[in-house]
Amino acid sequence: MRRIRIAYDSARRGRTALSIAVIAALCGALVPVAAAADTTPTPAPTPAATAEPSPTPTVAPTPRPTVDATVPSATIAPTPTPTSQPSADPTPEPTVTAGPAPKETEEPSIPTPENGDYIGSNTEDEADPGAYSAAMGDEMRAMSLSGFRPGNIISNANLYTSGTMSAAKIQNFFDQRVPKCDSGYTCLKDFRMNTISKSPNSYCGGSYSGARNESAARIISKVSKACKVSEKALIVMLQKEQGLVTHTWPSDFRYDIAMGYACPDDAACDTTYFGFQNQMYMAAYQLQRYTKDSYFSWYPVGKTSPVRYHPNASCGSSGVHIENKATAALYYYTPYQPNRAALNAGYGVGDSCSAYGNRNFYNYYTDWFGPTRGSAGPDYPVTGAIGTKWRALGGIKGTLGQPTARQVCGLARHDGCYQRFEGGAIHWSSKTGAHYTSGAIKSRWNSLSSQNGRLGYPTSDPRCGLEQGGCAQRFEKGRVHWTSGTGAHSTTNSILQKWRASGWQAGELGYPTKERWCNASSTVCTQQFQYGKVHWLKGHGTYMTTRTIHDRWNATGKGSGSLRQPTSDRRCGLEDGGCAQRFQGGRIHWTSGTGAHSTSGVFMKTWRAHGWQAGHLGYPTSEKRCGLENGGCAQRFQGGRIHWSPKTGAHPTTGSFMQTWRGQGWQAGKLGYPTSDKRCGLERGGCAQRFQGGRIHSSPATGTHATSGAIMQAWRARGWQTGRLGYPTGDGNCSSSGNACVQWFQGGSIRWERGIGTTVRYW
Repeated sequence: MRRIRIAYDSARRGRTALSIAVIAALCGALVPVAAAADTTPTPAPTPAATAEPSPTPTVAPTPRPTVDATVPSATIAPTPTPTSQPSADPTPEPTVTAGPAPKETEEPSIPTPENGDYIGSNTEDEADPGAYSAAMGDEMRAMSLSGFRPGNIISNANLYTSGTMSAAKIQNFFDQRVPKCDSGYTCLKDFRMNTISKSPNSYCGGSYSGARNESAARIISKVSKACKVSEKALIVMLQKEQGLVTHTWPSDFRYDIAMGYACPDDAACDTTYFGFQNQMYMAAYQLQRYTKDSYFSWYPVGKTSPVRYHPNASCGSSGVHIENKATAALYYYTPYQPNRAALNAGYGVGDSCSAYGNRNFYNYYTDWFGPTRGSAGPDYPVTGAIGTKWRALGGIKGTLGQPTARQVCGLARHDGCYQRFEGGAIHWSSKTGAHYTSGAIKSRWNSLSSQNGRLGYPTSDPRCGLEQGGCAQRFEKGRVHWTSGTGAHSTTNSILQKWRASGWQAGELGYPTKERWCNASSTVCTQQFQYGKVHWLKGHGTYMTTRTIHDRWNATGKGSGSLRQPTSDRRCGLEDGGCAQRFQGGRIHWTSGTGAHSTSGVFMKTWRAHGWQAGHLGYPTSEKRCGLENGGCAQRFQGGRIHWSPKTGAHPTTGSFMQTWRGQGWQAGKLGYPTSDKRCGLERGGCAQRFQGGRIHSSPATGTHATSGAIMQAWRARGWQTGRLGYPTGDGNCSSSGNACVQWFQGGSIRWERGIGTTVRYW
C-alpha cells in the first residue's frame, strides 16, 4: 500500500518554531531548496468528480507531506545521514529543525469503508488483491519468486521507460483480465471519467491534456507519457494496491484510492487525492520525485540500508543493498520487503509479519510482462511448433506480442507444451498441433482447467466475425463462444450436439450465457442460452426449450416444478398453428392466440381423454388455479373448463352446460362440482351432466337447464326426461323468502313449498 504520513501538526510546529535569526543564518543553505519549492510545487490534485473538467489551478495548494518510509509513531526530522527513516514534507527542509519533537499519539484505527474496502491491513485481500490467483488459473508459475532480489526488484529502464504499451494494448490487456464484470459494477476495462489538464513540472516534464469520457487505459497511457513511468509498471502497481486489474466487483472507493496514494497504514486516506486520474498521476509524479528530490536519501543507491518486513516494528528488518533508483523508489512507495514466509507463500498468505506489496509487484510484473530486469527476448526464446505459430501470427508485433515466460513442456495430456505471451498463450500437442488462446475465451478455458479439463487442447485458433460480433474456438471436446453481451462459455457433449443441430448461435437458441450445470447425481444437466435452454436427462436424451415454451417452463418452477425436465423437443404444425412439448410431468402447448400454458396430472389426462386441442375444449388459456371451495382446482380452455376436487375428481364443462353452471354460481352454488362428464344420446337428442347438488340437461327443443333439490327428486321419480314431464324448459324460480320454488317442464310443472313438499301438475 502507499505509505504517506500526513504529519501536518509536525510540519507546522517546525515552521513556527524557526526564529528569524536562524532563518537568516540558513539562507545560503536554503536557496536551492526554495527555488525548487517555487518552481516545482506538488501538482494540484484532480477533483474526484467526473463532471465537466475544470482548468488547472494557477496557484499550487499548501504543500502537504508525502512520504513516511517507516511509519514511525512519532515523526523524526530528517538529517543528512539518517539513523531512522523519517517522515517527509513535500519539499526539502533544512538539516536543522527548530522546535520540540512532536508528541507520540495513539495510532488511529484502520479505515473500513462500506462494501468491504480497506487499506493498510495485513490480510489475505492485500496478499491476493482482486482475486489475482483465481484470475490467472493454472498458468501461474510455481517458481515465480525464484528470481526475486530485494536489492534489485526492477531495473531503471523497466520502471522509467514510457511507450511500453499503447492505450489500445492496455485496453486489450484489461479486457483479457476481466472478460465479464459482475452485474451492477464497473470494472477497470469499462471505467471512464472526465479528466483535467496538467502542466509540466520538474518531476513530470510532459503535459496531460484533459478530455471527456477517458478510459482507464487512456489515462494510464497519458500519465506514462507525461511522467516517463512505464505503462507496465503503473498497471502492476494498480493491481498490487487495489486489485483493480482483475477485480470483477470493484467499488467506487477502490477507484478513489486506486494507487494507494496518500493512504497511510495508520490513518484515513486524504480525500484531497481521491479520484482515478489523481491517483495515477500522483503515483507517477512521486516515483519520479524519489529519484530527483535529495530529501529521499534513506535508501541510497549502492549502499546497504535496513528495510522493515512489516509496519509493526517488532517484526524486524534486515539490510538490503539497494542496486538502483527504481528499486529504491519502490521501497519509498511501499517501505517493506517480503519476509521468508511471504516468499515461501508465493502468491498466498505468509504470517503475521508478512507484507506483500513488493513481492506482489515482482510476481505480477513477471507473470504479465516477463523479467523485471532486462528484455524478454533473450530470456524467453520461442522455438519449435510454438515458434512457428507465433511468427505466423506476426511475432512481437503481432496478435500475441512479446513472450512473457519460457516454453513449458511435459504437460500431463499428450505430453504437450505451452508458452505465455503478452496477448495470450500458445498450446501444442502432437495430436492437436499448435493453437493460441487469448482474451475472454482463454480465461474461460483456464477456469475449466485448461487442457486437463473437459475441453482438452485447442484444435483451432479463435475465429471472430460471427453473429452479434461473436467469436468462437474449437477444442478437443467442445467449443467456447463469446460475445460482449454474453461473455465466454463452453459447450460440450450432447448439449453441444443439440445446439449445433439447432443452428449454433444463428439458430433459435442464440449464444450460451452460462456454463453447463448438472445435479449432484449427474442424472440431469442443463445449459442456459440467450433464448432458451438445452437439457440432458439420463435415460431420455437431450432436448431444448425455447422462447415462449421455455418462459412458461421457467414460470412453472423449472426442473423443480411440476413439469420437471423435457422429454421431447418442441413440435409444431398442430391445429391453429400450435406447438407442444412433452415434459416428465406434463405438457406445454402454445398458439399465437392463447400463449403458452402447461397441463399436468389429472388435468392433462382429462384433456387428453377429450381429444387434446382437437377436441371440444381446444387449447388451454390459463394455468391451473387452486384454492377453490373444498380444496378444488380449475383450468380454463378455449371451449370450456376443467374442474377438480378431492371428492369429485376432474371433469370438463363446455358450451351451454358451462354457461348454465356459471349462472348457478359455479362450484360455490347449489350444484357444486361436476361429478361426471357430459353424456349425450338421450331421448330427442338430449344431453345431461351430473353435479354434486343436481343435474344439467339439454335438448334441441328446450335448451339447457339445471335441476336440483326436491324438484329434481320429484322429476327423477317420474322418469326424468322419458316421463310425462319431458325435459325442463327453465331453471325454475323461487320466492324472495325461499319458501316456495317452481320449475316448468315440457309436459307440466313441479312446485315445492316449505312444509308442504312438491306438487306436480301436467298440461
